[in-house]
Amino acid sequence: MRVTLFIDTKGIVHSDSSATGKGRLPVRIEKQNKKIHILIRKGVTVTALLSLIKHMRLLRDISIDLTSEVDSLSSAAYQIPASRYLHIGQLCMDLFEKSHDGQFFSHITYWEEQPEDQDQLPPEMTALSMLKVSHLDTPTALSGLSQKHTANAAFFRFNREQELMLVKRPENMVWPPADEDEELADVIAIAERDYYEWLLIAGQIALAVGTGLRQFGHIQIDSEGARTVHPFVKLLFPIASLVEKPKNYRLITVTYLIHQKAFIL
Repeated sequence: MRVTLFIDTKGIVHSDSSATGKGRLPVRIEKQNKKIHILIRKGVTVTALLSLIKHMRLLRDISIDLTSEVDSLSSAAYQIPASRYLHIGQLCMDLFEKSHDGQFFSHITYWEEQPEDQDQLPPEMTALSMLKVSHLDTPTALSGLSQKHTANAAFFRFNREQELMLVKRPENMVWPPADEDEELADVIAIAERDYYEWLLIAGQIALAVGTGLRQFGHIQIDSEGARTVHPFVKLLFPIASLVEKPKNYRLITVTYLIHQKAFIL
């Protein structure tokens, strides 16, 4: 049986019939048995790609043929799920960062077991990256994390709308400034909306890939009325077992400013 879906620029998924007359929508998904063909057109939006990533995350034991009209994303056939999520996620992050006038500049890839810059990173960051708990159910995975691994990590959960909710902030966080008594859950109350959306995109990529990711580059931070540029490395550590419901997923991040030797949200 063949099923065709479309995703519009706002990330709304349409059936074949409901998309009739809507023109060339940026994403088309054709499903037949255990094979899927995805077409990503020029003009695709960040929101459409995020919707695609969340939709694909539900698919198991399938192969994907991807046709891309976007120059920075190659057409390819994928048998390994993580690769398709990562490549589409990289495009999503790239589109978002290019729309924010140099505020963010980064690249996301797999976290290496022995990173070349390991001597520049805090030991708890590399120790956390090597833990093998992402495939476990959430309570078991969390019980395997020690204080020394997570003191300067941020813990997030996802609500029903797949928005990020902050559960724990880094103990030695230098930015953004936050009152210890401040309500944790609302990330936007602590950080700017652009920063929240940047975190959300990276988090959705990590949950889809299902393994530790490394995000690195430069970020502009507002401090005392001035915006300064900082090189950073972020570990994205998802807990998203196939046996868990999405509402139980967790995301752990450690974001380290290399020159300042400091942690941020």
